[in-house]
Formats: sequence, structure tokens, C-alpha cells
Amino acid sequence: MRKVPRMIFLYIISIIVYIALIFITMSIAGSKNRSQLGFGLFAVFLPIIAFIVVLIIGPGQPAPPAAGSD
Repeated sequence: MRKVPRMIFLYIISIIVYIALIFITMSIAGSKNRSQLGFGLFAVFLPIIAFIVVLIIGPGQPAPPAAGSD
């Protein structure tokens, strides 16, 4: 049985961290009433910057009530 080269191991770990950072960014955005999809797309292209931005921004406006929910 061959050993897995060190570079492949680091590559797999970096992909796992990349995907985890996207989901963490989306989760924080959702908890602050921000667009999870928007921040998710932002994090796909610039994950570290998106994570820092979502930590810095304040909470968004609460969602308006639905039209017939009186």
C-alpha cells in the first residue's frame, strides 16, 4: 500500500476548510438577517474577505410580515 503524498493531503484539507468557511459565512449572515445566498456567492470567490465582512457588519432589517398573516 502506497503512502498518500503530503501535497494531496494538504490539498484535501484546504478544500474542506474552504467549504467550511463558506457555510460558516452563510450561517453568520443568516443569523444577522442578511442574504445567505449573496454572502455564500461572495464567499465562493473571496472566502476570507467575505468572512471578515460578515463579522463586521451589523444586523439587517427584520423581514416584513407576510401579506396575509394577520
